[in-house]
Amino acid sequence: MAVVKTPTTPQERLELARGYLQNARETLKKAGVDRRRGAYIDLKYISEASGTAYLAALEALKAIFLWEGLISPEDINRKLKKVDMYDSYLKRLTRIGKDKDLLRGLFKDVYDILHISGYYRELQNKKAIDAGFEQVEKIIRIVEKHIGA
Repeated sequence: MAVVKTPTTPQERLELARGYLQNARETLKKAGVDRRRGAYIDLKYISEASGTAYLAALEALKAIFLWEGLISPEDINRKLKKVDMYDSYLKRLTRIGKDKDLLRGLFKDVYDILHISGYYRELQNKKAIDAGFEQVEKIIRIVEKHIGA
């Protein structure tokens, strides 16, 4: 049996985020698209892909929190249990300048579009889901820019 290593560095967390996003994209392809309606079809795959993409955003944020020294690897799972805690830590970011507000806004969008609407409320609108995925990509790119990974 393989030993699963918990990511402890910002770079490892960011790599996990990239992996989640790639998996989410592959899952979303399975949903199929009704081009006439501009909607994804299979709710199971939409929900799964939305949830996985949301996890990608969370992992990217954990990477920036570690990089800034706001949280230790040991405290991540204990202190980041609710969405308000992510926002609280986002407010505390200091080394990323104007990207702090951008990250906060992007995260709010990802939470609303992918976590709430895509995962829980059966949103099928292709443009909205795709926009949520684009927001996750932007979060990852901002984090990459700052931690140099």
